[in-house]
Amino acid sequence: MDKIDSLEKDIISLKIQGATNIAFSVLEGIVIASKKIPANKPVGEYLEKIGKKLAYARPTEPLAQNAIRFIFSNKKKGLEYYLLKVAEYKKLISEAKIKMGEEGIKLIHDGGVYFTHCHSSTVTSIFIKAYKQGKKFSVIATETRPRFQGRITVRELLDAGIEDVTLIIDDAIETILQNYRQKIKAVFLGADLLSCDGFVNKIGSLGIAYSAYHNNIPFYSMSILLKYDPRSFSNEMIEKRSEKEIWKDAPAKLKIYSPAFDFVPYDTGVKIVSEAGIIEGKEVSSVACSSYSFLK
Repeated sequence: MDKIDSLEKDIISLKIQGATNIAFSVLEGIVIASKKIPANKPVGEYLEKIGKKLAYARPTEPLAQNAIRFIFSNKKKGLEYYLLKVAEYKKLISEAKIKMGEEGIKLIHDGGVYFTHCHSSTVTSIFIKAYKQGKKFSVIATETRPRFQGRITVRELLDAGIEDVTLIIDDAIETILQNYRQKIKAVFLGADLLSCDGFVNKIGSLGIAYSAYHNNIPFYSMSILLKYDPRSFSNEMIEKRSEKEIWKDAPAKLKIYSPAFDFVPYDTGVKIVSEAGIIEGKEVSSVACSSYSFLK
């Protein structure tokens, strides 16, 4: 198996997970492919094909897919041009995340209790930066079955020195949000995809959104606008995971439904914490396209 196939396998299997990590792996794959371009292949077309193979290995990864839009808008350039565009896109991501993080930290206050779901490197980095600034707060995180990504979240927070961290079973989400609605200051989720009507995040996010809305808990999705997908969203885009992740030795005739993500409409009251500031869901499309013209 060559390195490109290995990267693709790792993205599909979740060995590489998180929108930023996947996007950076796509950029890495393009650089690797640039070193072995067949003599009879146009540079742009060949590298774009490799990039798409990795970027679309999972369907709801617009941060990676937008790299293809950005880098290969012109397919008749030389190798040096495409490598420069790879570096530029990586810088765009890094700078956007820094700006977004500055906005997110403003929402964290001493004595606050904050709720999160799954593992978002964006959310955990904001918690850690707020802690390093001297803020004292508590975090409640879900275990996030079936892959238990919540364990990654709590381990990162504890390793960073945050002491008051609680992991809950997924079935307790609504109970916690209702019983502790006076104490929980905000729900912070990441996002895998932003659309004009809502955002996509780990399965379970929709229930959290409705519960937060019902209990009057502020609800934020922390996401850079480079995750905006200009395509019209449809449920067919939601990835279905393998039945083996749920029950390896399940009865032969049993049907298992295991979507990886939820689509959360903006009318749930969510606000987007972005590099352009904290914006309403209805503003996502216009702000994203004005910030990054290649998304139009």
